[in-house]
Amino acid sequence: MKYFISLIALIFSLSAQSYPKIDIIKDNSNYLLVNEESLPIIDVGILFAFGSKNDSSKKGITNFSFELLHQQVLNNKKFINIFEEVGAQFSSSVNRESTSISIRFISSDENITIISQALGRMLANRDISVETFDLTKETILKSIEARDLDPASILSYKSNEEYFINSNLSHPVNGYRKDILDVSLDDIKTHLDNILTQGNIKFSFVGDIRESQTMKFISNTLSNIPGSANEKISARSIKSNNDLLSKTLKINHDSKQTHISMLIPAITRDDEDFYNLLVANYIFGGSGFGSMLMREIREKNGLAYSVFSYLVPYKNEGILKIGMQTETKNADKAIEIINEQINLFKEFNFDEKRIDAAKLGLIRSFELRFDSNKKILSTLSAINDLNMHEDYFEKYIKGIQSVNKDGIKKAIESKILFDRKLVITVGNN
Repeated sequence: MKYFISLIALIFSLSAQSYPKIDIIKDNSNYLLVNEESLPIIDVGILFAFGSKNDSSKKGITNFSFELLHQQVLNNKKFINIFEEVGAQFSSSVNRESTSISIRFISSDENITIISQALGRMLANRDISVETFDLTKETILKSIEARDLDPASILSYKSNEEYFINSNLSHPVNGYRKDILDVSLDDIKTHLDNILTQGNIKFSFVGDIRESQTMKFISNTLSNIPGSANEKISARSIKSNNDLLSKTLKINHDSKQTHISMLIPAITRDDEDFYNLLVANYIFGGSGFGSMLMREIREKNGLAYSVFSYLVPYKNEGILKIGMQTETKNADKAIEIINEQINLFKEFNFDEKRIDAAKLGLIRSFELRFDSNKKILSTLSAINDLNMHEDYFEKYIKGIQSVNKDGIKKAIESKILFDRKLVITVGNN
């Protein structure tokens, strides 16, 4: 009962507080702004609707291309140095379905002009030196070599290879050695021309910046980029192996620990049962201490320091992922215990007190997404990516609030395909 009272009190306090207000810039839902004037800082997130899924035949070329962009030269100066000279922090990241640029700087009209113009030229230029190209290729090849020696990295990319077999999501973001060796400078320039178009770009702003200033920033950044999408970036349809039966794959690797991963087909972010399964997973393995998996694997059996589960929502695919590492001699026992917990999870015989406690924990963690501009930007960028800007914060709280035991049980039964589970281990088998 106390959990229910706490939940109601927390929800009331959240409903009473003001969430970050999301403004749509010039009625374009691809451009979002949260004005926050408490600090003279601007955080900008630029999201591109392409990722390693658009690599075509040369796996890793999108990541390779973005590793080169900020190293281009303008007036004998690298773009990264232009940003650093005004104290801006620049970073970029390529993922499977999207690519992003983040930049943070002191709020001023001068900085907005310098940074946006530099970004625009950086994205439009193809002035990549042979020396920079060769050095970046060498760095990527070394990262691939290191990846193939690390059991956790092997587990990660081998899991995706197997789960997304024969699809554009199966390969590692940084590609394979043979493909990177085969990439030429002309390949990079052509690839950038094909993927960088205005129609593939979204902007998110958080901080001390007015709407008129965001429009200037966007205009300068997009000024030299083609307006329409090129059909060449179209990726093949995602087809995971979730039409297959359960499978176990053991990968030999000389290590004292065995790394374990389980991937189970589940739901996407916009599924009507997302909140039901979010609460259910919090109980299963998403809450750390107190979760089913942590209690059995660590507290009762001492098999691992950590064990976790979480929902991985892709655009057209969702996964319930479970992961841990343990001494090789204990690997079979650990997998057996996880499977026992999965069977209990499927039955989901928990009382409302346990469910209310999970809802309370999720709502409390939700509050922590707004205690810094960077965290707000991360959430705003995700909202922008998913086109969920309308009443997102209120819908999240109401979604968690609406969860009950019957809804969870129905969601687990109908939305998680336990009979198509992929289990992969990396270690001395």
